[in-house]
Amino acid sequence: MAQTKVRRITAKQANAEAESAGRQEYVTGPGWAVWILSRFPGVRYRYQAWGRTKRIVIAILLYLVALPIIPIVVAAVWYAKDPEGFKKSPVMPVLIAVITVWLGAFGWVANQTPVTDGSPYASVKTQADGETAAVNADPAAEASQVSKDSIAKQTTSKATNGRHFDNCTEAFDAGVFDIKRNNPSYERRLDRDNDGIACEK
Repeated sequence: MAQTKVRRITAKQANAEAESAGRQEYVTGPGWAVWILSRFPGVRYRYQAWGRTKRIVIAILLYLVALPIIPIVVAAVWYAKDPEGFKKSPVMPVLIAVITVWLGAFGWVANQTPVTDGSPYASVKTQADGETAAVNADPAAEASQVSKDSIAKQTTSKATNGRHFDNCTEAFDAGVFDIKRNNPSYERRLDRDNDGIACEK
């Protein structure tokens, strides 16, 4: 039996292939916004389901919060206009301390493991929840009753081997279910409740 090879591609390649195949793929974007959102506490496990506009707006707000732009600009303008006054002012050490702390906080955020749609670290439940809160209306995420019956007594999913499944019916027919987000076969279009588990049994 031939071994299935798993091909890893970039988001840009995925978009190009999705367009040529005539189907929608869920990939991250825009890149600069994802860079911020995927690292920032509080949103790194939530932004994947957001639309482009919301990602951009939230990313800009977090950028202004995370980067010490304001104190740096204040210090730079003050120093440019009055270098001696800046050095002698009792406010100067406080301003420098604020900038240092702010830079340290941004450095911490920047060094967080990025959580993206295809990352093994992306938010995923430990167990399937039975699709109790379906938010994805893609029919591919719903398997046929015949396929559901075929795996009813199966307690463990067969290995996906990185295969692409057109829909959950095809996955169930192959004995595959509960595909977690860290599995190469995971696709958000097959995840009805966006909990990080596709084709739930």
